[in-house]
Order: sequence, then C-alpha cells, then structure tokens
Amino acid sequence: MGKNQLLEEMKKDMLREIQVAVKEIKLDESDEVCYISLLGTDYEPVLGLITLGIKSYRDKMIKEEHPQELWYLWNSGEMPVEYQVGLEKVLSSFQEKQEKFVEQIGDNEWEEYWEACQDVRFEVAYQLNSLDWSGILPVTSDFVLFSDWEAIDVENGDLERSIPKEKLLILKESSLA
Repeated sequence: MGKNQLLEEMKKDMLREIQVAVKEIKLDESDEVCYISLLGTDYEPVLGLITLGIKSYRDKMIKEEHPQELWYLWNSGEMPVEYQVGLEKVLSSFQEKQEKFVEQIGDNEWEEYWEACQDVRFEVAYQLNSLDWSGILPVTSDFVLFSDWEAIDVENGDLERSIPKEKLLILKESSLA
C-alpha cells in the first residue's frame, strides 16, 4: 500500500473512530470538555494522542494569568494524562498503518509529508467540529476540536484551519482565541 493511500485510510479511521476513542477516557461527573486536541508528533505525524481539555483545568489556568496565556490555554500537554488516549486503544491497526507510513516516507520526504499529515488533522478536526458532541461527551458551549503539534502558534492563527469561523468567533468573544 502506497503512502498516499495509507494516509487516506488513516484519515477515514480518524473520522470514524475518534468519537469511539474519547469514550475510553474516564471523566468525573462534574467534568465538562472544552476541547479535543489531535496531536501530531515527529514519531506519530498523523495522530499521536487525543487529549480532552477539561473546563475546570482551563478555568484554573486562566486564573494563573500566564504571560503566554493563549499558548498555555491551548497546550494539551497541560492537561492531566488521564484525559489522553491513543486511537490504537480502539483500532489496533491504526498504529501499524502509521508506523508503515513513517517507514515509507523516510527522511527525504519528511517535510512534505509532515505538511500532508497536518492537512489531514486539520481536515479531520474541521469535519468533526460539525458534529453534535453533546451526545458523546459533556461539552461546553465553546467546545472545539483542533489539530495540535509542538510548535502550534495560537496567537498567530494556527487554530483557524481546524475550527469553523462561527466557533472561532465564540472563542474570540470569550478571549480564548
């Protein structure tokens, strides 16, 4: 199976299985989810971790008045690990496909395919943002999904390719974007 075909298959897997995977995360009764982060890394460029952003943690972070507030609020690594899951938890073949994909692209095509992997995460997040998640998770009124990576720059618009304009407007009105 070729690189592009593998990437397309993983995209379909993500669109179908992310909704299932997030249910594997145990929430407290009072938890409300404000975001789902789809993290790509050097080793897992298509999708590494799925992280739920929990409103009570975000509220505490806002009160801390961090000097880089937007970066801090959207840094999925600031959420406790118990709110993370990998897609392989519900679809074991995903990890195998991703490893095969990374092996096929090698070092020569890394930058080109990193962009392609980001594009997939942007597309998946954008499409999944159109779903009503309230039947899947307890979500806030400003809930969104977004593509995440180590160098994400929220202050300079990196959320815009993941999140529809109407949802971005809600975040901006609340000074969250």
